[in-house]
Amino acid sequence: MLPQTRNQTMVERVAKNNVVRRCLAGGVVLFFWIVPPQIRALADDDPLQKAVNYLFTGGNNPQVAPKILDRKSCVVVVPDPKSKQSIRYYLGRFRIDTAFINKTYAGSETIYSLDVKGADVIVEYLDLDESTVLHGHKSAQISLPGDIDQTNTALALIASLCTNDKPKAQ
Repeated sequence: MLPQTRNQTMVERVAKNNVVRRCLAGGVVLFFWIVPPQIRALADDDPLQKAVNYLFTGGNNPQVAPKILDRKSCVVVVPDPKSKQSIRYYLGRFRIDTAFINKTYAGSETIYSLDVKGADVIVEYLDLDESTVLHGHKSAQISLPGDIDQTNTALALIASLCTNDKPKAQ
């Protein structure tokens, strides 16, 4: 009688383990079904990310989006399309009040770029590891690939969200 009871308890354990495994598998499937839309919704509702995307890529949902490293000081890393390196921009250090947009005509096409300066380093060119700074500058010329009116809107939003917290010298 003892072996039969032991076999029954083993069968019951295996059945319980199968139920637990199915529940866990169902939970994992449910998690991966629910979470990605929520993450996309967060990105869609992020005005700073949208403005940064538009400023540097000319689109709201680029394939390779700039990364916001620090929201408080508005530090952004943008992949350089001409090389494999990345560029770090300190948007909070931009002197937007003295920045200007250059307009260049190339045939029937108009090309825009933003000339901006800062009191401190505002742009750093990074090595492939994205942590080693190759060189930095207190001024930058940024190509503006999108519609100029939408770019101005993005710049205004970035200027309002990315204020430098340092006291201004008098």
